[in-house]
Amino acid sequence: MSTNIMAMGLTGPELATLNQITEQIESRRAYNERREAYYEGSARIRQLGIAVPPQMRDLDTVVGWPGMAVDVLEERLDLEGFSLPDGDVLDLGLDEVWEDNRLEDESGQAHLPTLMHGVSFVTVSAGVEADGEPPVLVTVEPPTRMSGVWDARARRLSAAASVTWNGQEGRYTAATLYLPDQTVFLEADGTGPLRVVHRAQHGLGRPLVVPLVNRPRVGRPWGRSEISRAIISYTDSAVRTLLGMEVAREFYSSPQRYLLGADEDAFQNADGTAKTGWEVYLGRVLALTRDEDGELPQVGQFSAASPAPYLDQVRGIANLVAGEAAIPASYLGFVTDNPSSADAIRVSEARLVKRAERRQRIFGAAWCEVMRLALLVRDGSVPPEARSLVARWRDAATPTRAAQADAVMKLVSAGVLPPNSEVTYELLGYDRTTITRLAAETRRARTEQMMQSLFSAPEASPEVAGLTQAGAADVDDAE
Repeated sequence: MSTNIMAMGLTGPELATLNQITEQIESRRAYNERREAYYEGSARIRQLGIAVPPQMRDLDTVVGWPGMAVDVLEERLDLEGFSLPDGDVLDLGLDEVWEDNRLEDESGQAHLPTLMHGVSFVTVSAGVEADGEPPVLVTVEPPTRMSGVWDARARRLSAAASVTWNGQEGRYTAATLYLPDQTVFLEADGTGPLRVVHRAQHGLGRPLVVPLVNRPRVGRPWGRSEISRAIISYTDSAVRTLLGMEVAREFYSSPQRYLLGADEDAFQNADGTAKTGWEVYLGRVLALTRDEDGELPQVGQFSAASPAPYLDQVRGIANLVAGEAAIPASYLGFVTDNPSSADAIRVSEARLVKRAERRQRIFGAAWCEVMRLALLVRDGSVPPEARSLVARWRDAATPTRAAQADAVMKLVSAGVLPPNSEVTYELLGYDRTTITRLAAETRRARTEQMMQSLFSAPEASPEVAGLTQAGAADVDDAE
C-alpha cells in the first residue's frame, strides 16, 4: 500500500511528519502481522515437501506455544492502581481517571499487544462531554496503526500519529497527528483525500502519547516481541512433527496385512468382478481355499507404527520453547504423574517471575507518565508530589492466600507493618473498595472505643458526654 498521504489543511512540516510516521507503520506491518498470526495460531507453516503427501499439506495443524509465551507473562501483569510515598493518591483525583477509563481492564489490553509486537501506545486527550466521554480520555493504540518519532535525549516521543487504512477502498480514511502543542484530527470526505477537521490546542509542549515498550535497549527504542524468532522456529518444527504423526496415523495406524500364495479368486466376487480394496481389507479374503497342492495361503500382518517417536520429538521441542520463553515445561502440556512440590514449583517459576517483575518496572514508569499527562490535560499542571507517583502491581509470583496472610502477619507482629494500614491491606491482596470499607470500619471502631472510655471515666461530666456524641456524629458524617 502507498505510504504517501495527501492531506488538506496541514502545513509542510506537519505533512512530512505524518508521512514519516506512516512509513514507519507500514515498514513494520509484515513483522507485526506475522507475530499476530502466530499468536492467533493462524500462521501458515512452510512445509519441506519431503514426507508429507500433497493431499495433506493443507491439514490445519496448530501449536499454540507463541500465544502461551505471551499470555503466561501477561497474566502476571495486573496493574491495581497508583500510590504516593507521602500522601494519598486520592488527593490528586487520579482515582476518577482510573475509574472513568476502566484502566483496571484497559491496562491488560495494552500489555497484550506490547508483549506481542514489542510496543503499544497510550494516548491522553480531553474528553468531549457532549459525546458522553469522561473529562480525561485514555485510549490504547496498537503498533499496527500507530507509531511516533522517538527523542532519545528527552526519552519520550517528539511526535506521533495514528492512521486508519481501509483495505476495501485502498486508502487512508482517518488519521490523528500528535504534536507538541496540539493534536490534529483528519478525516476523508467521501472519496477525497484526508482533510483537517479539528485542531485541539493544548500548549503543553509535548505530544500526549506514551509508548509501552517491551524489552527496550539502546538503539532499539521500540522493543522486542516475546514471540521471538526462536519460538517461531520451534513452533514450525512442532507443527511439522505433528503433521508427520497425522500422516503416519493415516497410513500405518490400521494393521497392514499380506497374503502369500493366495489364488486370484480370493480377490474376485462371485460374478468374476474384482473386489474393492475396502472389501478385501474387511477380511473377506480370510475365507480362503487350499491351492491345488492342498496348501493354505500364508496370512501375515505388519506392525503398526507407534506415535511415541513423534511425541518424544515434540517433548524435546517443548523444552526448548520453555527455555526461550522462561516458562515451566509443564505449562506446555507435558506433565508427570507425580505432582511437583511447592518448592519445585517456585524454582521452576523463578525466571518467569523475575521477567514479570522487570516488565512491571518498565510498564509502571510508562503508566505513571500517562497519569501525569492526565493531570496536565485536566488541570494544566502537575503537582510536585505527582513526580513521586509509583504504580502498584499484584505480586507476580503465585503464593497462596494462606502463605501471603502468614507473611503479612509476621511483619505485623514484628512491628514492621501497622495492623490497620492501607499498605497492610494491599499486601493482603484486597481491592480498593474493600480497603476503603476496612478503613471506615477501623475509624468507626476507634470512635466507639473513645466514646466508651470517656463515658466510663469517673470524672466524665455531661459536657464531655455531649462533646463526645458530637464528635462521633462528625466522624459518621465524614464517612
